[in-house]
Amino acid sequence: MDFVTLGMFIIDEIHYQAPKAPDLDVMGGAGLYAALGARLFRPPPSSSRVGWTIHEGHDFPSHMKNTIDAWNTSCQFISTIDRPTTRAFNRYEPSGYRSFRYLNEKIRVDEDCLTMEQLMSKTYHLICSADRCISVIQGINRKRRELSKAVPPNVQISKASMGKPIFVWEPFPDLCKPSEFGRFIEALDHVDVVSPNLEEFCNLLGVIIDLERPAGWDLLRQECTKLVGSSSGRSERALVIRLGERGCFIAQHNQCMSMPAYHEQNAASRVIDPTGGGNTFLGGFCIGALQSVGENRTAKFEEAALYGVVAASLAIEQAGVPTVERVESNEEIWNGEKVEHRLKLFRERVAERTNPASKS
Repeated sequence: MDFVTLGMFIIDEIHYQAPKAPDLDVMGGAGLYAALGARLFRPPPSSSRVGWTIHEGHDFPSHMKNTIDAWNTSCQFISTIDRPTTRAFNRYEPSGYRSFRYLNEKIRVDEDCLTMEQLMSKTYHLICSADRCISVIQGINRKRRELSKAVPPNVQISKASMGKPIFVWEPFPDLCKPSEFGRFIEALDHVDVVSPNLEEFCNLLGVIIDLERPAGWDLLRQECTKLVGSSSGRSERALVIRLGERGCFIAQHNQCMSMPAYHEQNAASRVIDPTGGGNTFLGGFCIGALQSVGENRTAKFEEAALYGVVAASLAIEQAGVPTVERVESNEEIWNGEKVEHRLKLFRERVAERTNPASKS
């Protein structure tokens, strides 16, 4: 298994500013979008190396099941016929802020939900509080140790599968506040990558960072560098700040760089609904981190960010998930384009440009 997300599947209703009508019964949730981000770069038969879990309520729409089945991932459906599927309400305010609330009780995914194959994943994506992050990672590592000692004779497990996985943590937005900073630092010792968005990062530190001004980039670089070296745990951790229409900012080993968004201002008309863009970024990021085997961590996570940006670009071109079709050569086309082609174009664009935060 290359990738597993512990994010949830949610059926969303998305409300916009008038006169735009709401979108109802939309597939959503961090688990869906993170799985999508990984799946974009794992066409069949390797699509089975993308793992995730859905708690399937009695109201689970058949057309959603058909879409998910068509992705050919290792999606585990856990039946919860005594209750509805987790649902949520989303509203975009004039400022661009997205308000969110659950419409019924949620069911979280933890290490006890994972199959044996999912416990052997090379990368994991978590979206949760700092306390839960620590608990789940410790649980996964414990189960992996137990599994390595008690593998059935008919099951072959490669050394790569049971090596040290990459843990990518997306902090729960509502808990990104100064009072949680100490727990945040503690959780850093357990992860390889932590990735809040800019608003969450600022809320956590209690600062204002205005990227419209050069001083804002300087402050972002300064705060990221301090955080990366703030604890005694993993010396090779990375901090990846998701910047929306500005792309992302990566800090590791006292080295910082920014990467643009795929859809910049001249392509803003392609952006229909940003819901799930950050989760999709991290799913793609995890797969990208596996593509640079043998390289140092700096190169690995810069490569990962290329994959993340391209994955996010496909997630935000519509409400819900992008469409996929197979052409005569059996290649996949997502939203009318080959993902590999989009990645190639973006890689070339990044190589050509000079960006304001490339200095460390």
